[in-house]
Amino acid sequence: MAGLSKRIEAAKAWGRRRVEYWRVRRPSVDHWIRTVQRYQLQSGDRLAGAVTYFAFLSFFPLIALAYALLGYVLSNDQSATEALNKAVAEQVPGVADRLDINAIATAKATAGIIGLLGLLYAGLGAVDALRGALREMSMTTAPPLDFVRGKLRDLASLVMLGAAMLASVVVTGFATQATAVVARFLGLGDTPVNVALLFLAGLGASLAADWLLFVIVLGWVARPTQPFRVIAKGALLGAVGFGALKQLAGLLLGATLSNPLYGTFAVIVGLLLWINLSARLVMYVASWTATAGYSPPPSPSPIPSNGVAAEPAEPAEGAPAARSLPEGTGA
Repeated sequence: MAGLSKRIEAAKAWGRRRVEYWRVRRPSVDHWIRTVQRYQLQSGDRLAGAVTYFAFLSFFPLIALAYALLGYVLSNDQSATEALNKAVAEQVPGVADRLDINAIATAKATAGIIGLLGLLYAGLGAVDALRGALREMSMTTAPPLDFVRGKLRDLASLVMLGAAMLASVVVTGFATQATAVVARFLGLGDTPVNVALLFLAGLGASLAADWLLFVIVLGWVARPTQPFRVIAKGALLGAVGFGALKQLAGLLLGATLSNPLYGTFAVIVGLLLWINLSARLVMYVASWTATAGYSPPPSPSPIPSNGVAAEPAEPAEGAPAARSLPEGTGA
């Protein structure tokens, strides 16, 4: 048993040495390790949970307001409405299918008023929670804004985030539709190449819209001190991760929604799970951005001492000699 414990400890020591080796050789590896360490140090899961609660409260008012506004614009365009419904289903996989979106768009007047009031209450709370979580993750020492300026900035953040999320949904749906229309106009047909082009067009549009969303989160809501190039890289990382999360969430949320244990609460559970995964991604991206370009100073090399004071170095040739101080005079 003692031999097994020694082998385990030796394996751990070897693993630590290899990690330190690659941290020195590859700055990107060191950056990712510091990202995870910052996330754990600042309790990223707890911060994501706080954001999840307020974001969940603001989800339904946001959907109601968005579809109420679009109900006035797309009420006579069935193809555009179907494209938008498909885009929403891609953004919130497995959950949007359970919502009666057409009924929301039909009752656009009532839904718009309720959505606006609910969004002002829950949305401002969500932005405030997000801003606080980003400040903790970045470990900023900048003082927060006063109450009035803070609420005005939160309101501006809410408008920008809502517009960016709406743009993400609209651009994703209509970019694919527009590409399909162009392909039919040119008579390209449903060949594998054209199908791949349609997929890449929708993917590129979704990536661009998600990148803009993360730029707003990291560059405006968080009030960062990093230069824009760092924010842009972090936003690209977040957009790629968000796209991958949407692909994986379809399977995960599908299993959640089909679980009979949740019953009528399946939509709520699935939505909470989706928002929490997205919030954790935001916290990881914020941690990556906050630790970009930062590396701790190297530890000083130990200097062995033999108990003998070192002889003062001889001044270099041509250098002025140091003046001796009178006895009893402090430096």
